[in-house]
Amino acid sequence: MVTAAVCSAAVALGAYGLVSRVGGQERPPEVERAGPAGMGTREGEFTLFEPTWTTAHIYQKGINVPEYDTGLVVSYIGPAGRNPGEHDDWVGIYEQGRLDTSHRKDWDWVCPNEHERCKSFGSAIVPAGNDGLESGKTYTVAYWLDRASESSGTPAVTIDYVVPW
Repeated sequence: MVTAAVCSAAVALGAYGLVSRVGGQERPPEVERAGPAGMGTREGEFTLFEPTWTTAHIYQKGINVPEYDTGLVVSYIGPAGRNPGEHDDWVGIYEQGRLDTSHRKDWDWVCPNEHERCKSFGSAIVPAGNDGLESGKTYTVAYWLDRASESSGTPAVTIDYVVPW
């Protein structure tokens, strides 16, 4: 019984040693910088979580060439029971801190389709790639309520996004 336990321990340690030395390295490469996943910004009853870049094709509004783009996934939580599709809420991406139309990179409705399925929480996908987000630059993502515009008020919540490449 003792022999079996010692052999099991030796096998486990040997497996650990083998795994820890894969590729001739003692430890796997370390991530240079990372923060806790999902950290966000809350203002009043609205929260925006850290936006995430997506390479999925997002079909754009209007006449665009190409008709699809890449962009940001922006997750949000609003007041319980609020349907962003029925209120025409939208999300815009701006040059950092410059929340006006001339500095807006792109935008989209929080819930552009199937309003009856929209909830007070979820994720909006905003096209941004073809509009030139620059490597390492910081942008401001803003959540706007009730079809508001930059000239008619302030967003419910904003969060900064740093392009990671």
